[in-house]
Amino acid sequence: MKRKSPISVEIIQFYTYNCDETDDLVFIEQFPYDNRHDFLVDKNFAGIAVKVEVWNNRFDKGARRNISLTLVDMTMRCEVATQRVRINLAADGFKDYFIHFPAETSGIVSDHTYKLVVRDENAGLPLTESIIHLLDKSTMGDPTMWYQICDGGIRPSWSDNVFKSLNTVDAHEYLVRFTVAPENCCRLSAVMPELEVRLYYPDGKYVKAFFKEPFCRNLDSYKDNRWTVECPFETADEINGVFYAELLCMEYPIAGFVFDTLSDEDIRGVWFGSDIEPMDEYSSHQAKALVDKRLNRNGESDATFEVDPLEDAIDKFLASQLEELYDEDASLTDESEDVEDSSEEAPEVKCEPALSLDHLTGLRAVKEKLAVYERVVRFNKMRSDKGLPVAISPLHSMFLGSPGTGKTTVAKLIGKMLFQAGVLSEGHVVVRERASLLGQNYNSESEKTLEAIEKAQGGILFIDEAYQLYQPNDPRDPGKFVIETLLTALSDDTNRDWMLILAGYPDEMKRMFDMNPGFKSRIPDSNIYTFDDFTEAELMEIAENYLSQNNYTLTSGAHKALITRLKADYAQREKNFGNARLVMNMIQTEILPSMAVRVISEGLTDDISLTEIREVDIPATAPVAKPTTTSRPRVGFTI
Repeated sequence: MKRKSPISVEIIQFYTYNCDETDDLVFIEQFPYDNRHDFLVDKNFAGIAVKVEVWNNRFDKGARRNISLTLVDMTMRCEVATQRVRINLAADGFKDYFIHFPAETSGIVSDHTYKLVVRDENAGLPLTESIIHLLDKSTMGDPTMWYQICDGGIRPSWSDNVFKSLNTVDAHEYLVRFTVAPENCCRLSAVMPELEVRLYYPDGKYVKAFFKEPFCRNLDSYKDNRWTVECPFETADEINGVFYAELLCMEYPIAGFVFDTLSDEDIRGVWFGSDIEPMDEYSSHQAKALVDKRLNRNGESDATFEVDPLEDAIDKFLASQLEELYDEDASLTDESEDVEDSSEEAPEVKCEPALSLDHLTGLRAVKEKLAVYERVVRFNKMRSDKGLPVAISPLHSMFLGSPGTGKTTVAKLIGKMLFQAGVLSEGHVVVRERASLLGQNYNSESEKTLEAIEKAQGGILFIDEAYQLYQPNDPRDPGKFVIETLLTALSDDTNRDWMLILAGYPDEMKRMFDMNPGFKSRIPDSNIYTFDDFTEAELMEIAENYLSQNNYTLTSGAHKALITRLKADYAQREKNFGNARLVMNMIQTEILPSMAVRVISEGLTDDISLTEIREVDIPATAPVAKPTTTSRPRVGFTI
């Protein structure tokens, strides 16, 4: 029988201490947790201190174990020191242990990479591993000179668009992005030093620190020596306002910018130049003053900034058909305003979502089911208006499908349909995912979930990739609290003014569905919609519609080449096939840039040249992105 350890290591924190700190190592207990793994050391370096958080995974009894912590010199490929600790944990308890490795007795030197291996000696099993890099200050020089800052901005987690400031009221996940170029002195090290992003919240009190090694977003970035570091954060009603993002290297500030999540509008572009210089000392008052200075009343910076019109066009295209339907409904409503008594004619001016979906490419199975559902809703509304009893139809649904198959778009159409039928009081859609439902503290997920349900009152709560909430192999996973809260809300028959839609990959969603009987009783099979991947012909239709809407044409050769390319991509599709998004990205990142290079190189300026896509502009195969490489040894996992 395979042996298993009853304990686990959840957190490892490193700290390098100097000679004047060796007499009193209690300072480490007061040191805030962070996940840094790169340290700049000098001649006063005295050793490595380690904080290890050990958990007892047994709920019914305590654990007494012997653990060892071995420091391995990865540069020289040898063990340098081992410390042993006796632990005693209560049932389902945890404790922090502090160990230090003196440099003199352990043979630890700078400019080396070390791996810490933690083992359960009783079971003879490794528990975890983590890497630490010691960078020599005498050879590396000033950390502020290791990287040249290029730009900074805010990116939504669901898009590659970059913004200078945002207009957001709901809770969404964004990423602070800095782009840097490594300098020659940075390359003296065997590794690329990690960077720290500090995010100061509007209240001036909460600071989020995030350590990350820079990476290249794509092959072009690698060729241009442009590296990126990103820090995730969430917006919410109670914390929206002016933020300050700061980029540091070895605790030395090298860049910073302010942004407002309550701007009058989303402002596309990046901060650079003098607008990305770090503050001498942060204050919320100074941050607000900088926002007022750098953004004029029109919502634009005094400095120029980069805007990607193609990405903007893609976003508009993805929503265009839905917006057109909304405009049609608005015009119908305007025409009916002059009718004195329009109550009897109201059903005639309401849009039929099943018919509206016919404007969209694909979605055959979804259209068929929604056609029935929409008629049931209208039938019940007609009976209710005449005072007849109505069999209450369940609202809560499940959407099964890959990314880019129109799940969110259909959710918005359903919201509008149910609002017009009087089933929902507002019909809006609140989108959430696992990250935006998990709280900062363990077991605080119920509060975040209840907040999301409250925001969705009168409309739809759409949880994307909902299967991530179900982690059967991790009894401590906080996603279970989200599921429990959702099931409690679903069982409340007195509150029918909201709808829950769970969305995600079919297999994972069905597994979660089968393991949670509460969902089965609240979401009938009739409310489970399958969003199939688009066919080759449908992908071609999406491409042609997009190009036509943006005044591009295809020559016959280009048309055949695009069909061939889409067939090849479709034949090689995997589980995470991007569907409509794949088509958009191909046009935006491959076809149009290729066309632009050709037209400009040939000095063409006529209308045909600016609108006609030729066969040579269609790449035969998708570019193979260069994998992000690193000189850091990656063994096991890093906490």
